Amino acid sequence: MEPITRFPLTDLPVELALIILEYAARPTFDQADLYDAINPYSSALALCRVSKTVRRVVLPELLHTILLPDSRHVAKFVYALRMQKVYGEKGNDLHFEYAPRVHKMWIASHCGNLAPAQCLPHTPRAYALKVFESPLDISLLAPILLAAPYLALGWTSLDLLVECLEHAWKSRVATHVDNEQSPPPWNTQTLTLSCTSPTTSPRWERLTDTPHGSAFLGSISHLSTNPYVCDHKSHTTDLCRDHRLPLWMKITPWAYFKSLQTVFLLYPRIKPSVDQFALAFTGTDSHVELLTLSASLLRDHCACDCIPKEIKGFTEIGPGEECIRSDDVRLKVSGSCIRWYTRDGWEKVWACML
Repeated sequence: MEPITRFPLTDLPVELALIILEYAARPTFDQADLYDAINPYSSALALCRVSKTVRRVVLPELLHTILLPDSRHVAKFVYALRMQKVYGEKGNDLHFEYAPRVHKMWIASHCGNLAPAQCLPHTPRAYALKVFESPLDISLLAPILLAAPYLALGWTSLDLLVECLEHAWKSRVATHVDNEQSPPPWNTQTLTLSCTSPTTSPRWERLTDTPHGSAFLGSISHLSTNPYVCDHKSHTTDLCRDHRLPLWMKITPWAYFKSLQTVFLLYPRIKPSVDQFALAFTGTDSHVELLTLSASLLRDHCACDCIPKEIKGFTEIGPGEECIRSDDVRLKVSGSCIRWYTRDGWEKVWACML
């Protein structure tokens, strides 16, 4: 019997065909290649061009986790939201509600107050101005960004978060839904902040000095970050090493995080023999350590003004294992490796939820 080389998808039961399409559209965030070399969304984007029906099946997979690593990607995403607004106004079949489908959103960097042409050096100025200068942008972006239960931002993107919170808060007040019993106009539960240098620290007053900002911080239940590491040799195969804590912890207004339960810190296990060229271009397979601290531990240390600089080393634990030192401190190692690059290491770990 000769093997079947072609099998029309239309010959399958509808339920099975939908499962196959959803699986094929799922972004490959765990891929070994760099994201800028092979777009993890490439399969989903190709399937969206097959037909309107296939596009409607695929879009939920495409929108589940949104990665916007720089201002150019933010601009393109805002432009897509503008198109959706037009589709909705005209009753076009291509209209699709993004917000209910977004679960995770990562915006690594944002240009802030830079001129649009500076934000998008490879984009025609007319397009850049069209994307960034309209006040409509925040009104379109805010419902999407704040719909994500998992939100990850670079420190430079905090201004964007503040603008979205301000817009959502004003809209809430305008509809007279401003009493303390009503739910906040955001779904964010886990906030991830990405540190890019040892001297970078957030200006928390942008949030603490406003009612919407302080309410947002007060609703966060989990906070995570990647501690800045100035030298990859700090991550060795010595499994009992101390874990350095990020400097921003000392200036974090922990009292505002009223609902905070845990703080997660991520550390890659990178061999000291790996050089910077390999990390940037060929990558290295690495397990990831997840250090979990209780919010009560940090609040207690904050009260006495003595946030620790590091957590003392644990006993040796291997992949997939967990060490619980106390109710306040525990360490877990990922069961599988991930191809680590300096350019998208944290982004990949976050997207894969290791």
